[in-house]
Amino acid sequence: MHLVFLTPYKKTYSSGFCSLSTFIGFVFLILAIFIPIFAAISSEDFWLRLKEYLEQPKVEFSNDYMLYISYGDSVPEKTFFYSSVTDLNKIFTDTCKYQYNQGICLTEVEPIVTSSQTDNDDDGINDKLNIRYEINNNEIYNSQKKDIKIIFFLKYRLSKIVKLIMTPMIYVDIPLSESGAKEIQLSGDIELIQKSPIASTTITSQIYNYENKVFEIDPKIQSPFDLLSYFNRYKNLNYTLKYNYEKIEKTAQGKLIINIQMNIPKLQKVFYIQSVYEAIKYAWMQYFYIFLPIYIILYLIYKFIIESNIFYSHVKSDL
Repeated sequence: MHLVFLTPYKKTYSSGFCSLSTFIGFVFLILAIFIPIFAAISSEDFWLRLKEYLEQPKVEFSNDYMLYISYGDSVPEKTFFYSSVTDLNKIFTDTCKYQYNQGICLTEVEPIVTSSQTDNDDDGINDKLNIRYEINNNEIYNSQKKDIKIIFFLKYRLSKIVKLIMTPMIYVDIPLSESGAKEIQLSGDIELIQKSPIASTTITSQIYNYENKVFEIDPKIQSPFDLLSYFNRYKNLNYTLKYNYEKIEKTAQGKLIINIQMNIPKLQKVFYIQSVYEAIKYAWMQYFYIFLPIYIILYLIYKFIIESNIFYSHVKSDL
């Protein structure tokens, strides 16, 4: 004879609510739920709030700067100061009148400051930033000893996962020990330094965006001579920018030239705190892939226990 149709033989197992079979089934269900939870939590990245990703930041020169040059062998040394902020230049001039001998301070020579950027792959994000300072003053560059300090601000933006706009400060200190016109080339990479991760939200963080109010005068600062007071305050922020550079000196024609070349990293590492939604999404996936095999195993064990009648249950069949 040939098999033409097949129907399964069905048995139904039932027991009272307070029976031992029901209790064992309830225990197995609890195990199926909580064993995957404990197994997933014991892994390192089940509820991983701190994550990292790579992004090329958008960086521009903000056109705000402060230039300080001490030079000469006199005590105190002669000083040249100029900034992009008129109020600071006025404070410097007033301070010189009362604290320094006449002729020591120099603010009449305004440096020529230019900037340019390079986008090698035409993706709308700068890959390189160049800033050039030119000081045309014989007394400065012919001095045997010079110490040049520059503070300038950039515009820095992250938008891929973390949304951040800030105005980071770059500080360079360039000591020179030879007279004559010089062209100084600084070249290196900029790096984001984080003391704490950045929160991932849909709102753009601007907590360190000082645009339009840079060089805000601290009432405790009596003069702009102490440039490091600005930089020391900046170093205490949670997110700062570091310029890792190398210096090259060469002879120039009648000028003191400072070329600053900054490479913007293609893959800047950014640490961030992921949102609760994102954390739950990844945690649920890990839980599910552990829950599925645990549930199948416990189901087969419980099925064997009931079908073997190890614990009593009422059996009803189709026969």
